[in-house]
Amino acid sequence: MINKRFFEISLLFILSIVLLSSCAKPPEQEMQAAREAVENAASAEADLYASDLYNMVQDSLSQAETFIAEKKYADARRLALFAKSFADSAAAMAGINKEQMKTSAESIIADASTKLEALKKAKIPSSMRTKINNEIKVFEETLLGAKNDFEAGNYKDAFDKASDVVSRVEEAKKEIVKGTGVVGS
Repeated sequence: MINKRFFEISLLFILSIVLLSSCAKPPEQEMQAAREAVENAASAEADLYASDLYNMVQDSLSQAETFIAEKKYADARRLALFAKSFADSAAAMAGINKEQMKTSAESIIADASTKLEALKKAKIPSSMRTKINNEIKVFEETLLGAKNDFEAGNYKDAFDKASDVVSRVEEAKKEIVKGTGVVGS
C-alpha cells in the first residue's frame, strides 16, 4: 500500500511538473506591448529628450528577449512589463523636456542674436578687423543654422548651435578688449 501510495504521489508530482512546464509560454503579448511602447517613445524623440530612461528601456527589452531565448519566461514577462511602463514614461518625459528645450533654444537664439549685433557694432582695431569679420560671418552662419533647426523642430541642435555662438562671441569680445582695452558699441 505504501509503494502504491508513493507511486501515486510521485506520478502526481511528475504530472504537475509536466503540466506546469507546458503552461509556461513566452510572454508574447507583454513583449509586443513593450515593443510598441518603445516605438512610441522613439517617435516622441525620447532618445534625445529622455535619453537615460530610453536607454534603460532599450536594455530592459533586450534583456527580456535574452530571457525568452533562455526560456526564463517569468523574468522576461517582468522585464517586458517594466520596459512598457518606462517606455510610456520616457515618451511623456520626452514631450515635457522637448517643450523645455524649445523655450531654452528660443531664449538662447535671441541672446546670440543680441550679442552678435553688439559685436558687429564694436570698435575693432584695424589689425583685428579681418579676423573678427571672418568670425562674425561664421557666427552668422551658425546662428542661421540654429534658427533653421529651431523651425524644423530640432530644438536640441538649435540650442547647441546658438550656445556655441554665444560663447564664441564672448571670446571674440575678450579678444577685442585685449587688443583695445575697450569694447564699444
